[in-house]
Amino acid sequence: MSVAPLPVCASMVETASGRLQPLTDEERRARAEALNRALDEIDGLTDKTDTDERWRDVMPGIDESRPHRSLFEGSY
Repeated sequence: MSVAPLPVCASMVETASGRLQPLTDEERRARAEALNRALDEIDGLTDKTDTDERWRDVMPGIDESRPHRSLFEGSY
């Protein structure tokens, strides 16, 4: 199931200032639910090669390319 962002339609824009009008509680709840569904789908994207061992092999290589600011130091 694909999830697309909710579009911003012209009626949501205040014409005088060009600012977005505040969302209603129902709209905010719908957007939050859509975000949660999308994050759940992303969390499920994996395959048999996505293992902790593989990431322990990858992390040092990333850190080597960023000696000024390592991301994973101490994680491998």
